[in-house]
Amino acid sequence: MEIRKLNAARGWLWISHSMQLLQRNPLFGIGGALGSMLVVLIALGLPLFGPLIAVALLPVMLAGYMRLCRALEENESADLSLLLAGFKQHTRSLVALGAFLMLGMLFISTLMVFVGGESFSALMEQVHGAQDVQVLMDALAGADSQISLAILLGFSLMLVLVVAWQFAPALVFFHGISPWLALHASFSGTLRNIIPYTVYSLIMQVIAMVLGILPFGLGMLVLLPLGLASLYVSYRNIFPWLDEPQTPAVQES
Repeated sequence: MEIRKLNAARGWLWISHSMQLLQRNPLFGIGGALGSMLVVLIALGLPLFGPLIAVALLPVMLAGYMRLCRALEENESADLSLLLAGFKQHTRSLVALGAFLMLGMLFISTLMVFVGGESFSALMEQVHGAQDVQVLMDALAGADSQISLAILLGFSLMLVLVVAWQFAPALVFFHGISPWLALHASFSGTLRNIIPYTVYSLIMQVIAMVLGILPFGLGMLVLLPLGLASLYVSYRNIFPWLDEPQTPAVQES
């Protein structure tokens, strides 16, 4: 599969182009993102198997939103029913990506407990019970080296998991490739474009801080659609469509 290598400026362009994409139909762009996440959150609250269902639905709903973004990009007649596209195409492979995400998170959590030992488990209980952010920060600041190692290891592995997973639902849905190949391509595509991806991540952190000032969580009304739309734009930049004429990999400095 062809993977393009892009320059640092693309990190900002992914954000600016996603804004332009959302402006084509703000109702569908913003409403679709919020609706997709609402479905996942409702599933998460279900008794017994709620978390399992939510993780299984996450890549399916994400693929649906990617399909909505493509409709906006190509000026198709878009409607919110496109959010269910993941239930009609490559559903089994998308659910497999959800299973991989769940197993990856479970493995990382187990490894952190194993490395951190009883002191790490005690800290996690304190964190879950903390109502004050300052109490949480003080607990983390006073952690010993064993706990610090567990946290560092967990953060690093979680970053690898996210990098390998982020483009995989779109690759499975649009390209029809296997989940394993999609995970490998997502990881390779991100690493090959680590410079624009770093620029993009830093700018999104600044935007998140600014939007976080807004009361009642209103910033999420913008941040979530912007994040998902920019994921689509970056995917479109890094991976060419298989239904378009294939050309040699584009090298941009």
